[in-house]
Parts: sequence; structure tokens; C-alpha cells
Amino acid sequence: MNNQNESSPFGQPKTLVILLVVFLGLFGWQYYLDKMYPRNTQPVVTTEAATNTLAADAAVPGPNKPGTVSATVTSPTSKNALSAAPANAATTAEQRLSFENEKVMFEISSFGFGFSKYQVKDYKDRSGGFITYEPALPLYAVLYKNAPVVFNIKKITDYEYIGEATIDGKKITRKLVFSPEKLSFESDFTLESGIESLSIAINKDKLVPKNSSIFFPSFEHQDFVYVSEGKTSSDSISTIKEGEGHLSTADRVSMASIGTQYFTAASINRSEIIPSITKKVEGSIAHLEIIYNLKNTSVTTLTQTYYIGAKKTEILNAIDPQLSEVMNYGIFGFISKPLLKLLVLMHQIFNNWGLALIAMTILVRLLLMPFNVMSFRSAQSMQKIKPKMDKVRELYKNDPLRMNKETMALMKENNANPISGCLPMLLQIPIFFALWRMISSSVEIYQQPFFGWITDLSSHDTFFILPILMGITMFLQQKMTPTNLDPMQAKILNFMPIIFTLFMLSLPSGLTLYNFVSSLFGVIQQYIMKRESPKAVELKPATK
Repeated sequence: MNNQNESSPFGQPKTLVILLVVFLGLFGWQYYLDKMYPRNTQPVVTTEAATNTLAADAAVPGPNKPGTVSATVTSPTSKNALSAAPANAATTAEQRLSFENEKVMFEISSFGFGFSKYQVKDYKDRSGGFITYEPALPLYAVLYKNAPVVFNIKKITDYEYIGEATIDGKKITRKLVFSPEKLSFESDFTLESGIESLSIAINKDKLVPKNSSIFFPSFEHQDFVYVSEGKTSSDSISTIKEGEGHLSTADRVSMASIGTQYFTAASINRSEIIPSITKKVEGSIAHLEIIYNLKNTSVTTLTQTYYIGAKKTEILNAIDPQLSEVMNYGIFGFISKPLLKLLVLMHQIFNNWGLALIAMTILVRLLLMPFNVMSFRSAQSMQKIKPKMDKVRELYKNDPLRMNKETMALMKENNANPISGCLPMLLQIPIFFALWRMISSSVEIYQQPFFGWITDLSSHDTFFILPILMGITMFLQQKMTPTNLDPMQAKILNFMPIIFTLFMLSLPSGLTLYNFVSSLFGVIQQYIMKRESPKAVELKPATK
């Protein structure tokens, strides 16, 4: 029986360990995707509610519908849903004020005193048009009793706008000030006492990713990102399936946003009172409501900062350090942030984001080189002492304790440590995921070309050349790595480059470029170390 187990590769512990590693790799990948884009676990919003929402949205005057306010978003499932009637007027003509420079264009509507249209002119979408927001309910519209407030608005200067409204006999004044340097807005409210609550609304179209397969994961995503009592949290929007919905709340929120991986619409609270938020997805609309509860308070002023645009780190930090949380790097943010700084530094030197990625990759590999050298030498030692280890196992096969003692002594005297072989991989896995989040959330490489067929580092390689090259170099690196595996175990490991190649087919070419250069660096490093290995590794006899 023992001989049969030894002759069968699936009866050997090493083979089972390899299979376990492969399985855990696949499981870990899926677990990471689920954590980053969790499946919807919120209550389902019925089709009837979604239909009511879309019908009500259509009733709000859009860009070509000046005139009467009749209805807004409605939903029988939420007490925070917008009512069918406006807050302070049944029939009011819409006013619009507009502004445009080389960076932005926006229109301010008197319905809610929000942005009926907003264009980010520094960037274009995948179809070549400017990044444009044109929701049915204006961005940052003011809501009272779940309905938009109709203001009388006017322009003070090119950058300052003021609006006045009366609700339930009480006066509200709002002032919006645009900063062309920071591309942000300061919103200041002055309220008469007796107003119980006031809300700010951010509505966006729901993003539907193109792919969602485990082997072809989409890097497109849309999320609610918010900071509650100093803790950053996010709820996925894009993973909510058709016919399902999302409804949740959070208290004491200092920053709230709806954003995709590269662009966001965010609000930062600067008021004495800290608001709560309601996050809702119905049909094709994502709705964020920032709610100020003014009951039993003497607060008569409210202040917020708004930002609509690209998730560019220096812009976000210049507005408010808290705003950079919209990047939503996740648990590896402590790695993603310095990697982005390093990438930007390399771009300042090479003036090409592809070259910057290559330079950053080489620097990361140089940083990890001592661990790789240690792993290589340990693997070589393990390979050379394998015949003696086999003899020890045969000699003490009936005495497991003695066998383990002699095996450990043999490895120690020859500086062979199987655990050290896993260390470089354990270090590179978080770097890989951190870089993925950095590339998939940093607008710096958005639609940036490298050369030739790679015209957008934030999109996948349309000809799949980089994923294939990456898979080939991973295979070569694996072949050049010293190992004491038998042929069957080695064949099992050979599937890893194939699996990673499949993973990378639909992911950003910038991330694939990183992995290809990293693997190529590993091949060159292995070649050099193999040439020097006779001098570097000297086998010592086992202690008798």
C-alpha cells in the first residue's frame, strides 16, 4: 500500500499542497472580487416601485422642459422618497444660469438650486464626448419634505450665485461659490428657525458593467463611498442586478459620494450639525440623499463643499484631505497610495505613463530582490539536498519523529528553508492587488497611450498581446526556478500562467504591462542567479 501511494502523485503530500495552493489562489481571487464588488444583499425594490420612480423622474422638467414642476422620484418603500408635489410651488417657471470655461461647463436650475447639467471638459468618455452629468433631478438639489425646493436664483459674479426660497412661511437663502482653481463649490445656507429638516440630493444613472465573469472580470464599477464617524465605507451600485434594488442608511456622515472608478460627485459636510444619508438604487437610478435633521437645534446655517469631476489625488487633497477617500483603495490602500506617488514621480521623469509604469515596476522588483535571492538560494539548496532527504525518509520511515529531526537538521545545515520560497510571492500578492486598485481608480492613466496598439492603459489590450507575453514570461520564470517537485506536480503548477493569462485578458493593459515587466525582470534575474549559483550555493553534508 505504501508503494502505491508513493507512485501515485495524488497520494503525495506535496501534490496535495500544490492543488491546495491553486485552489486557494482561485478562491482568493473570487473572494477579493466579491469583497470589492459585493453581491447585493439589500432588500429588493419591487418592479412596481422602480416603475413609479422612472415615471416620476420623467415628470421633472429636464433641459428641454421648462415650465411646471409636477413630480419627482417616488417610492412607497422609503420614508425618504421624494413626494409627488414640489416643496413650495405648484407652478413656477424654471430659471437657468450657466457658466463655461476651458475646464468645466455647468447650468444651475432654480428647481432645487442644483446643477441640471455639468460637463468635465478635461476628460472624455469612451465614445469621445465630454464627461457629462445631466440627471433628471439636478445634482445637489435642495429637498424639503422629500421634494425639491423652487428658488429664485441670480448671478452675483461669474463665480457666485445666490438663491432665495420660502417654505412653510420660512425663508431659505443659499449661496453657491465656484472655485475655478480647485474646481469645487462652497454652498452656504441661511435658514429661519422652525425648519425641521433639509436634504441635498445626488442622482446618477446606474452603471452596468460589460463583463462580470470570474475569468473575465470587469474593472468598471460604481459605488456609494462615504465617511461615517471617521470610517470609510462603500456600497456597490454596479453589481446590483436588473430587477433588484438597494436601500440603506448611515449616520453622522462627513463625506458622501457617488462615483465610478475615475469620476465622482461628492459632498463634504462643514456644518455644525452632522447629517445622515440614505443610499438607494431603483431601476436605472442611484440616489444619494444627505439629510440634515434640524429638530430641537438652534442651527441656522449649513455649509458644504461639492466636487464633481476626476479622482485626481492632488485636486482632491487640495479641496480637502477627506475627499481623497473617494479613491476607495480598500485594505491595500497603504500600498496603493505610495505606488501612485511613485508612478507620478516616474511620469515627471519619462513623460509617458507606460514608461512610468515600467520604471515603477523595476523599482518595486529591485526593492523585492533581496527576498527573491533568498528564495532562489533556498530553493537551490532544497533541490540539491533532495536525494539525501529521500534517503532520510526511507531510513526513518517507521520513526516519524526521528525523520523530522534529521530532515530539519539537513535543511538547517544547508540553509534550505521551504517557507522562504513563498515569501516573495506573499509580498507580491498584496502589491498586485494594490496596483490593480490604483490603476483601476486613478484617473492619471485614464485613456493614456503607451505606444503602438496600446492606446489606453486604463483599458484592456484589444489584441491580447501583453497578456500572452506575460503568460510566456511567467512560464519561463517558473521553469527557471529551482524545484524539487516531481513531473506530475510540476505539470499542475504549469496551469498557473494559463490561469493568470485568462485573468488579465479583460483587465487594464497598464496592469498587464506591470505583470509582464515584472515577470520579464524575474526571468533575467533567474538567469543571472543561475549563472552564479555554483559559487553562491555550497552543499553541506548532513550531521550524523
